[in-house]
Amino acid sequence: MASVTDARGAPEVQLSHGGRLRGWREAGLRVFKGIRYALPPFGTRRFAPPVAAAPWQGVREALDFGPAFPHWPRHAAPDADPVGGEDALSLNVWAPDAPADARLPVMVWVHGGGFVRGSASEPLYDGAAFARQGVVFVSIQYRLGVDGFAHLPDAPPNRGLLDQLMALRWVQDHIGAWGGDAARVTAFGQSAGAGAIACLMGLPEARGLFQRVILQSPSVACQTVEEAQAALAAIGELAGVVPDRAALAQAPLAPLLRAVQRLTQDAGLRRTMGLASRHLFPLRPVLDGRMLVAPPLQALQTAWQQPSSLQLLVGHNADEMRLYHVPGGGLARITEADVEDFARSAGVALPVAQASTSGERLCALQSDYHYAAPAAALAHLAATRAASAHRYRFVWPSPGFDGHLGAAHGVELPFVFGNVDNAAARELAGTSPPRALSQQMQQAWVRFAKTGDPGWAAHRPELPCVKLFGAREAVAAP
Repeated sequence: MASVTDARGAPEVQLSHGGRLRGWREAGLRVFKGIRYALPPFGTRRFAPPVAAAPWQGVREALDFGPAFPHWPRHAAPDADPVGGEDALSLNVWAPDAPADARLPVMVWVHGGGFVRGSASEPLYDGAAFARQGVVFVSIQYRLGVDGFAHLPDAPPNRGLLDQLMALRWVQDHIGAWGGDAARVTAFGQSAGAGAIACLMGLPEARGLFQRVILQSPSVACQTVEEAQAALAAIGELAGVVPDRAALAQAPLAPLLRAVQRLTQDAGLRRTMGLASRHLFPLRPVLDGRMLVAPPLQALQTAWQQPSSLQLLVGHNADEMRLYHVPGGGLARITEADVEDFARSAGVALPVAQASTSGERLCALQSDYHYAAPAAALAHLAATRAASAHRYRFVWPSPGFDGHLGAAHGVELPFVFGNVDNAAARELAGTSPPRALSQQMQQAWVRFAKTGDPGWAAHRPELPCVKLFGAREAVAAP
């Protein structure tokens, strides 16, 4: 698995089985983009398990990102077109200029986006800052929306998770070409990406694919089969397509993507069409009884009957749901009936009435249900049945939307990645984010990937500890 430089100075690697890849140099790093790990999941491969990319002869260029998996962008105008393309099952590598026997730690990023949108090519997820700290950084793409997570009785379930498993196996097979150590892999993700990893953690098929995990705002709620059937029926009705595998495979992509986008943006429409209010998005991993037989926490309790060697870093943001309710003025339109409807659907108690608005009450209730409570439960379980658990809470208040955004969902991303200057970062963190906070968070993430210790005390049920990012206090009780 040699790593060499061609006559033009471009870095090349030889994969363990397959051909060679040619990347490019960027500020002392080797960068390889758009590496296909599986064949395009369309045509005869639509709604099928991923098919590994075949070996090849010669050298392939790895200079540009592969297309995103087709989806509707978050801020797209109503008359916009979807983005993405068919050859989307690809990954990207940023690596230090190191020999193939360097045995560097590896970090594999799984992007979020509610299981319906997003891509590894988003500027926020540029991995150069990680690679500059001695890490081989990998970002992966997987099937989204109907193709990745709609429950079809005659198709394998949770195809997006199957894609992630194949990408992680690819890392095991090939990351040594960049000097990465396949026995020191940290899988990390945010929101849906963290929720997907939480699902994988309980699967026998994922054992050995990663040794450490970082979960940022893990969204671990899964759909029952009945909920998944209702979601698919709603998508089919809105798109004018019979909701079965044959009809969906023949249908144009745009109407399906538009139907998913409409349901994603409109909680009232979701309720009208019979979708559970406890879900923010219409499609999620499904408890199908074959691949996912239990919710992630329950599956982990079973998987970890014998102590696990896995190490976990997990946390959440202080004001998660403000990302969804503050932009567009939605916070002011929330009624007490909305609060009661969500509490009923989620099976949680209503918060004690305080001098806050209904919007603030719903934000707090949903933030706890979707993110804070799962993070705490995962930390507790790992502290008792895995090698170690570390917790954090991100509390830095963003100045976005006249200071109303707060420490909302995703605001930590520019800080974790050290990418605070692009347009997406400015939308989340403003034009003058504290760069020292970014250095602090990224160094903690890298230290955890290298050693399993991010730099503060481990969480234990009898002695809980939470690291605070963005506050004067260093640590606090939960």
